[in-house]
Amino acid sequence: MIIFFLLLIIYQIFLAYLNDFEGFDNYQNYDTNDPKNALILAQQNAGNIMSLKGRLDEMINIKSEVYDISLNVAQLKSQLSEIVKQQASAASSLVGTTPPSISGTTEPVSSG
Repeated sequence: MIIFFLLLIIYQIFLAYLNDFEGFDNYQNYDTNDPKNALILAQQNAGNIMSLKGRLDEMINIKSEVYDISLNVAQLKSQLSEIVKQQASAASSLVGTTPPSISGTTEPVSSG
């Protein structure tokens, strides 16, 4: 169960990492030597800043989700550890701590 949740977390991180590169496909190169492009470049920069801010807000939400999942995995780990301890205790109470004595298993000693 722990392995399943770890794989789920790794999958979510992979998806978040993959989405980081998809948003920059429409990036345009502008001629920075043309004095007429100053306003266009300022508007483009403002648009890029807003886009990056939106992506950062998404990353903050993902960070909190990953943190919550991490806490859940830690809680599941402690619960699983407690279950293992209980099963070990139950098994030792059924088996006992001293070996059973079995009679009739020794060969008679011959005197001769």
